Amino acid sequence: MNPVVIDSSVLIDAILYVKIKTLEKIISHHEAFVPVNALEETLFKTIVGIVGDSIKKGNIFEIKKAWIKGIGRQEVENRFDVVFELIQNGLIKVLDLNMQVFKDSYLFSKIYGLLPNDALIAATCKHYGINKIAAFDPDFKRVDFLEIITTH
Repeated sequence: MNPVVIDSSVLIDAILYVKIKTLEKIISHHEAFVPVNALEETLFKTIVGIVGDSIKKGNIFEIKKAWIKGIGRQEVENRFDVVFELIQNGLIKVLDLNMQVFKDSYLFSKIYGLLPNDALIAATCKHYGINKIAAFDPDFKRVDFLEIITTH
């Protein structure tokens, strides 16, 4: 199977918007990897989405206060546990970051006009020799060594 890095946009689509079939298709046709920073971004956006909806406010400081109080915590855990199950079952492998990846991400941010998290994901792909990325983020189209795959 061909290796593919899964971007946080696909994970968020699967667990926050409950569109798991897209993720399942990718995993069934590829050897799936996810950078650790994409997991962090997915968890953060899941918290913001669920807690923000619960308190009917989008202000990050209000969301943080609500999260500290436990608002939305069980729903976030239930949804994010789906990702942990995929990792624990070996269906998605986690890619670690290191200083070289970070240095490359800084370069890619300048070359391709990527924001830091996307630049880290692109640099992780390059570092591990993976040229396919499952993403709904059009910014990756500017990265000449990546092929975007989607099942939408």
